[in-house]
Amino acid sequence: MTKKFTPVFIVGLMAVLSSFCTACYYDKEEVLYPDLPCDTTRQMSYSSDVVPVLSVNCYNCHSLVNAPIYGEGLVLEGYANLRTYLFENPDVLLNSIKQNGQALAMPRGSSKLDKCSISDIEVWIKQGQKNN
Repeated sequence: MTKKFTPVFIVGLMAVLSSFCTACYYDKEEVLYPDLPCDTTRQMSYSSDVVPVLSVNCYNCHSLVNAPIYGEGLVLEGYANLRTYLFENPDVLLNSIKQNGQALAMPRGSSKLDKCSISDIEVWIKQGQKNN
């Protein structure tokens, strides 16, 4: 005697199999949509605009812990450290992240930061480097 597959069983099997066919992936928005404008008309915030960029791209070498080992002693972590560095070297950070040849390209051994991250830092600097 042969068993017949019921439509409910087939639909259930298809649902299970289709769940294996989906995948998660992460793409950079700037790569997918390169012409999206950056919103630099607003007041930039140290805590919500600058720190996230630095923590992902710079603190691997320039944190309090890692700077003596990997960052040649340059600490960018913390508002006071970043402010002091920008006061002593006003153009170096921007030239480094812009990778324009006027300073050592950063992040070292990694791709250039996306244009919106660079713009956010540049506008924050031009807006007075507020600790907000």
